[in-house]
Amino acid sequence: MEIKLKKINDFTKELKCVVSWEEIKDSFINEFNKVKSNHTPKGGRKGKVFGRDLELFKKNYGTAIEANFAEKSLNEYYQKAIQEKKLNPINQAQVSNLEFSEGNSLEFTLSFEIVPEIKLPNYEKKFKIKMIKYKSSKEDVDHALEEVRQQHSNLKTVDDGAKSGNFIMGDFQELDDSDFPIIGKKLEKQYIKLGIGAFTGATEKELIGAKPDDKRKITVDYGEGKKSKYELHIHKVEEQLLPELNDELAKTVSPDLKKLSDLKQKLKDNIQKSIDDDYEKRKREELINYFVEKTKLKAPESMVSRYLDKFIEDQMKKNNNLDKEKLRKESQNIAEFNVKWFIIKDSILEKSKVSVTDKDLDKEIKKMIDEGADDKKKILDFFAEPQNRESLHSNLINEKLFDYMSSFAIIKDTEKSTAELRKQQ
Repeated sequence: MEIKLKKINDFTKELKCVVSWEEIKDSFINEFNKVKSNHTPKGGRKGKVFGRDLELFKKNYGTAIEANFAEKSLNEYYQKAIQEKKLNPINQAQVSNLEFSEGNSLEFTLSFEIVPEIKLPNYEKKFKIKMIKYKSSKEDVDHALEEVRQQHSNLKTVDDGAKSGNFIMGDFQELDDSDFPIIGKKLEKQYIKLGIGAFTGATEKELIGAKPDDKRKITVDYGEGKKSKYELHIHKVEEQLLPELNDELAKTVSPDLKKLSDLKQKLKDNIQKSIDDDYEKRKREELINYFVEKTKLKAPESMVSRYLDKFIEDQMKKNNNLDKEKLRKESQNIAEFNVKWFIIKDSILEKSKVSVTDKDLDKEIKKMIDEGADDKKKILDFFAEPQNRESLHSNLINEKLFDYMSSFAIIKDTEKSTAELRKQQ
């Protein structure tokens, strides 16, 4: 077999093959005889095809037999060709030419995509990335304490009229421009808080003093020019009673907390952990950005298409009313980026020799058990499932990979307080 390989682009190859008649002669004769053995000539017996009957058989069925043989042989010799050239196609090959007739060679041309060979940036000589590192402040703890108070608050019924900060529970019937109810536009038993969100300003004033069983017509401004009119049938007006900030609140939050100072320290630790986790997440994103930006690579179209197909399928399960074409167009860039990273990641893994052994997996599972001793059986049962163990393997590979990448990064941190972050928001 004669093989000619042509590069169309970094990820597309064109394969031209010529298989001589001598190489396929016996296979074709066998295929021809197989079909002939099931043929019954006019006035003759099944399989007995000679002389004039053989000429008619070839005339009537020869072209179809050649076409079927060519189709079967195409796949056989295509597989042999890619093995010989050590190629690994990532999509179904497209046939642009297929020629064969009895006594002549089989010729075909196909094109297909492969994972492109890439040259990674010279990261082992170190590279720089810039990061913002946030530090928690007293204000963060104060906000967290207020959230704790909100979570452990009680509600008291108000009978003498709603005030700012009170909760109102009622039925919202949307009205048209003539103040008639819009059928199908009624929201029942909805809670709102006066002085928050859309229920501030003029809307709040319309509800100040409202009592149970009152009916009030209000206009709610949702912003961006969108306003809606409602008739609100009030069922309840309630005042939120917040607990005092003291040792008793700390004990209510968790039995292992004895004093308010313990609660403050726990909240501070949790806030800092959240900030640190966010820092690590952003650092990984910067590492990925560095490799994608510094690696010359065009994402294979078939991989991008498969990524988009899966992404859109997942999104449609969440919301069946999405515009598929619009979503596909909007997601094109992120799909290309992620496919590039997938290829680059494999290349880094191969170069770094990063790996995870069964011993590593067992060590991580033991760590989980030690941290949650009461759930030992549940944890062991969970990781007895192959897919869960494989997921853990993938997570550990990622952790080791990012540790490896980080070891070559020179990270320049700019420290900022979370107060500055809140101002930006």
